[in-house]
Amino acid sequence: MSEEKLNIDHLAKLARIQLPEQEKKQLLQQLQSIVGYCSKVASAKVDDLEPMVHSFEHDDNTWAEDIPEAMPAVDYLTENAPEIKENQIVVPKVL
Repeated sequence: MSEEKLNIDHLAKLARIQLPEQEKKQLLQQLQSIVGYCSKVASAKVDDLEPMVHSFEHDDNTWAEDIPEAMPAVDYLTENAPEIKENQIVVPKVL
């Protein structure tokens, strides 16, 4: 068995899936394509590029100012809740 085949079998075992031989061959081709693309990206010449701190090139902060606001009244927050107990919304258990 080739090294690539062992890797496909190992990946399938880790994923806890069973693959027929045809799908293993197809997956091997796809993975080789992905690895080939990654090697092209890794060989890109980036020596003369300046590192980016952020994808936006703005000098100003585009986010809104974080200003604290008054909390709405409990009655307003709970008026549409189906059930209230001690000023808290009762929800069904999920576990």
